[in-house]
Amino acid sequence: MQDENEFTEPEIVPDKSVWRFAIFMGVLVLLLALFTIFSEDIRHALNLSLTKAAPVNQVTQPLEKTKNLNDEEVKAALIKFIEAFYVDQKKGYFDPPSYFNTITDTFYNYHHLTYQQLKIINQERRVAYQKQTLNWLVHTLSVTRINDTLVATYWTKQSYIRASEMVQVNADILVELKLTKDGTICSLKELDVLNLSSTPLAGTATTAIQTAKQEPSSKPTVDPTKPNQETSINIPGSLDTPPQFRGGQKKLVRFLNKNLHYPTGAQEQGVEGKVFVYFIVETNGELSNFKVLRGIGAGCDEEALRVLRLSPNWQAGSLNGVEVRSSYVLPITFILGN
Repeated sequence: MQDENEFTEPEIVPDKSVWRFAIFMGVLVLLLALFTIFSEDIRHALNLSLTKAAPVNQVTQPLEKTKNLNDEEVKAALIKFIEAFYVDQKKGYFDPPSYFNTITDTFYNYHHLTYQQLKIINQERRVAYQKQTLNWLVHTLSVTRINDTLVATYWTKQSYIRASEMVQVNADILVELKLTKDGTICSLKELDVLNLSSTPLAGTATTAIQTAKQEPSSKPTVDPTKPNQETSINIPGSLDTPPQFRGGQKKLVRFLNKNLHYPTGAQEQGVEGKVFVYFIVETNGELSNFKVLRGIGAGCDEEALRVLRLSPNWQAGSLNGVEVRSSYVLPITFILGN
């Protein structure tokens, strides 16, 4: 008779599915780790294989389709291109191969530039024009075609700090941008500058500086014969008669042509453009307080200042029949002959 206290324990069989799951998860984690470590090599290998293969559904550049697009479609493509160009610059991204032609005909005031030269000039501009903001006015965009090149012109509103003069500068600038048939920029330059104004930074001065191209502001009602008028500075738009070179504009042009010398360095680098010089015309016609508001470098800024310091006395501006101190901004153009 079998002992009642005796019993048989059930056999415990390991669940192999648990082991399989554990092994699967371990292998998956290992693969993910390897992929993370060698992802750059894998991506590089894939790119090489795609490069060797024939391109499929390749995205065309804006100008490659222009022959099949109407004017509105071309303009829409250009708007996207220009917008992306300025957004990248706002983020501090300036990579010439992404936007520019291999040799750029014109970049602001310089000509025939390589990618490396573009980077250098762009960096110099960022140092000269600090905290620059640029808003381009889409509604001013005008597009024309010259052979295989699209020419886009548009107005921008720009603001920056010129650290060398400690002033905040604002201006409306007309920009011309040319695109090749490959959709790259071959020329980017400023055609015109209007409403150039400058405000001294806090702690440097208290007077706003404006060009004669500004819309006239309301005339002050203060008595110009009061003593404080001797130190105040009037802007041309607020005067009855703005200051001018004695003899008028034609004599001013003759004076500049006679005395202005094109810097050798600027000629060698193909630098062209306008140098905007601010100065004060005193009540006796003497010029003082010379400052370059917007220059082009390569010795042209210094040459513009040198010539204006040679200028004879001007005819002072007047208000209510009294000659007063006033500011003036004169653009001096440097242009290479053929």
